Amino acid sequence: MQNFRCVSAIAAMAVFAAGGAFAQTTGYRGEARLATPSTAPVAQTIGGVAWRCDGDACQGEAARKGNVDGVVRECKKVVAVIGPVASYRSGARELTDSQVRACNKAAIQLQTARN
Repeated sequence: MQNFRCVSAIAAMAVFAAGGAFAQTTGYRGEARLATPSTAPVAQTIGGVAWRCDGDACQGEAARKGNVDGVVRECKKVVAVIGPVASYRSGARELTDSQVRACNKAAIQLQTARN
């Protein structure tokens, strides 16, 4: 019976430690490379994500991702604000070349419609 209690206590500690590891996740992180580098640093909040661009490199960070948009739709929102991109990554997902073209095309059409 003693061994069972000891094993149960160890198992409970392992579950507690694993739960703590999940609670310490870093949140959302996105990356984009602009098609044309910006001449000055840019900082914008888009869909709850703080985006910062310097030159052609952009990084987006948030404590957590609050929307359930697909990656291409998310990219379109970013492109509509910061301009066309050469590449786009959301978390572990990266857009293909054809998806990047679709993202840029739709966002440029949206910008044109606004003007």
